[in-house]
Amino acid sequence: MQMKGSFLFYFFTFILILNCDPGPVKEDTSSFEEIVSDEPSTKELLDKLDSSDSFTRSQAAIQLGSRDEKSAVPKLKKLLSDKEPGVRAGAAIALGDLKDKSSSSAIVNLMWSDLENPKDVYLDALTRMKDPSVGKRIFPLLDDDNSTLRLQVVDALVQIGANFIGPEILSLALKNKDREKDKTYAMALGKLKVSSAESYLLGLTKIQDESPSLAAAYLALGRIKAKKANEVLVNALNLPYSKGKENASMALIEIGNPVVIPKVFESLRSKDSETRLYATDVLCSIPSKEAAKLAFSLLNGKDTTNFGSAAKIVGRQRYKEGRLRIEELLEKSSTPERDSFAEALGWIGDKASIPILRKILLSGEPEGPYGSAWSLGILGAKEAVPDLIKALDKGDAKLMVYALEALGSIADPSSLPKLKELLSDRPKMAPQILSTIALIPTEEARLVIEEATKSNDAEVYRPAMEEIAKRKDKKSIPLLLTFANGKDAEKRKLSYYALTAVTGQKFRTAREWNDWAKGSL
Repeated sequence: MQMKGSFLFYFFTFILILNCDPGPVKEDTSSFEEIVSDEPSTKELLDKLDSSDSFTRSQAAIQLGSRDEKSAVPKLKKLLSDKEPGVRAGAAIALGDLKDKSSSSAIVNLMWSDLENPKDVYLDALTRMKDPSVGKRIFPLLDDDNSTLRLQVVDALVQIGANFIGPEILSLALKNKDREKDKTYAMALGKLKVSSAESYLLGLTKIQDESPSLAAAYLALGRIKAKKANEVLVNALNLPYSKGKENASMALIEIGNPVVIPKVFESLRSKDSETRLYATDVLCSIPSKEAAKLAFSLLNGKDTTNFGSAAKIVGRQRYKEGRLRIEELLEKSSTPERDSFAEALGWIGDKASIPILRKILLSGEPEGPYGSAWSLGILGAKEAVPDLIKALDKGDAKLMVYALEALGSIADPSSLPKLKELLSDRPKMAPQILSTIALIPTEEARLVIEEATKSNDAEVYRPAMEEIAKRKDKKSIPLLLTFANGKDAEKRKLSYYALTAVTGQKFRTAREWNDWAKGSL
């Protein structure tokens, strides 16, 4: 029976998604006044909740929830008792979207009693509800035999903010004898930041089985900022378990205790590349002048094995005393990992480095230009705009992406003619190019983006619509309304999303947007 309910729910949800997907792309030839009815109005959806067809009821419920239509709450609450499992599930999801906390208890009861729908459906609804009070009814599922459901419970508890039940989760965890479930408890205790779980989590790390539970324990220790975990986590960097190294490094960074710097620095001498990588991450991320000085000492030695790591650390720690040495090494073609040296100059942030970065950018060397482009953008080097424009013509796709990002960071209008030309020549790079253009705060930039929405190429008009939504410039409203009244189904729907982003209004049909426009523009 449970499988039957699950099938019904996911079937109607899938159909709903299909119905909401954009239709085939057509050329927009309609006039502004033409209205294309593509989605039912709110009134029609409310009426469909009374339909004799279960699919229609369930579909209408989910659509009303997604529209945040509060007037639907009374009918939706009644549908929680519907004879059809798919309708009950749809109503629960909708009430979750609507944040109707008066329905929380009924949905929790269904989660435990409804044998025709899987528990995860109602758990999803409760997660959307964001009602912390249901935490006590949810957390026992952390001991369920279904691993996927356990993970969903962890997410639900975090999403609803049920931190107050941390002690009860810890009590349940202490009784657990299943190593696989240790992962679930570690995740829950860590994400809910249950500091009293430190001893329990340290106990989990004593079993060096290279399991997901061990990795989860390391990560959780970081999330609760465990005070006694430094030695355990530093040692984990040197163990053979890859996921353990990664999580231990993240935990050390989250705890952020500079006392670990000398011991972590020793890991840079490891023969294992992963150990060196994660040690570098820690040394870059915990604010520490000691880390910078230790790394700088490597740059003054003869052993170049860790030059790239040392440059990263010096840069990320913004160690200004290291700038000249970084520049000196960047200029040498024999220096390994030169992009790391170039990026370090961006992190240090001294505009005195701009001349050498411009030189390396166009050097044609296999290493150095990418990091140089990135740093020129970070430094806001307007004088480097002509160089970055030249870099776009180097025929190096990777360098082109870095140059575009840099031009976006600098946002100088002088780059616009080249960007327009590039958009025409390389439509497949439209997302990156339009993202760069959108950062230029001029009317001409806006018009370029608007013109791109008129393209027949989806790879061009989709990102153009997205950038209009991000800019939130009300001057683009007339153009968006034109698309809202057009025959191109996909552009019509994209225009609705963009109009919502620009205006703050939420409508799903051209008629509603037109009515709003008549009274507001």
